[in-house]
Amino acid sequence: MRHFATMRFIIRALFILLLSALAAQSVLANDDLQVLRQAAEADQSAKAQYRLGLRYLQGKGVNQDSRSAVMWLQRAAEQNYAPAQYQLGELYRTGDGVDIDAAAAVEYLTSAAEQGYPTAQYKLGTLYLTGNLVEKDLIAATEWMELASEHGYTEAKQILAELNKAALATNDTIAAQTEDNTREASTTPLNTHIRAAERGDAEAQYQLGEIYRKGTEKGVSRSFKEAAKWYGMAAEQGNAEAQYQLGELYSKGRGVKKNKKIARKWYKAAAEQGHVKAKYRQRGCGFC
Repeated sequence: MRHFATMRFIIRALFILLLSALAAQSVLANDDLQVLRQAAEADQSAKAQYRLGLRYLQGKGVNQDSRSAVMWLQRAAEQNYAPAQYQLGELYRTGDGVDIDAAAAVEYLTSAAEQGYPTAQYKLGTLYLTGNLVEKDLIAATEWMELASEHGYTEAKQILAELNKAALATNDTIAAQTEDNTREASTTPLNTHIRAAERGDAEAQYQLGEIYRKGTEKGVSRSFKEAAKWYGMAAEQGNAEAQYQLGELYSKGRGVKKNKKIARKWYKAAAEQGHVKAKYRQRGCGFC
């Protein structure tokens, strides 16, 4: 009997300790929520606003409330907090707790992506790749996938590999049509741009850089070396987009020898003219 009494005492003591631990955990969670709310309401921390928004979104420690979730996420997003911008973009893309809004979704995802948030970069790349919410644009898709890939985003690397295979196949097809292209040479956009570019037209020089970088123009195979040549001419004349693209080529060693210093020079030049992606790259020279 004494043995059973001792066992009951031990079990009761353990039960009391367990209840005490659970109660303490509850108090701690409430205290954390209170601190989080105070920081969020005082606009002291975009991260606090973001975390509070997630709590309302998930019903964690509070009643689930999509309206409150969106409000707090928006307040964090207004402070350029990339995770909040990405979350809002996803909410407006999927219609989770809000009405689907393609424009808002793309705007928030782009804001997060331009700050270097890799998940947003990947998501934005998939939108341009599929033509979902935006006009299909393989070049934009590739650029965003490259940025996400440079952050180590595995899925982006896989998609880039497929895009490169498709680009090579396209170039092979184009190369096989040279006879037809020669007959039409005098009226192609390529020749029109060449004539203007040789007269010193910066926009035409930039467009030639684009044609060679993309390799999608009929009769033109992709050539980063040619792209760098024409971008360089336009960049020297102050074309911001050419300056940014030239920085990209130098940062990745495409068509030119990889050079961090020169990449920074052109990113800075483009950023000073308000180029958004160049500003992002300039902050840490991206991944050059």
